Amino acid sequence: MSAAETLRGLLAEAQERLRLGEAAEAERYAKAVSAILRAERDVAEYAANQAQRPEEDEESQIAELLGRIRRLAAADSAGAPLEVLEQIAADRTQD
Repeated sequence: MSAAETLRGLLAEAQERLRLGEAAEAERYAKAVSAILRAERDVAEYAANQAQRPEEDEESQIAELLGRIRRLAAADSAGAPLEVLEQIAADRTQD
């Protein structure tokens, strides 16, 4: 199964949960899709930045990206609101 098919499946499950009146569960599925898409975007941005600026410290970039992913996962596990998750994904928060 491709990544796109997996994401479509998660979205379909979110829609079904919403149709069944399970808003919290629908939101959980939707947040998972959103987090995956943000992570994919971050990886693409990282690759593009590496191609443009290979002289930058790759280790510090990897550490920053992994730190943001860890913060995102921890906040999501703790039930943080979507706005907080979006701030973490956009790197608008402090460690």
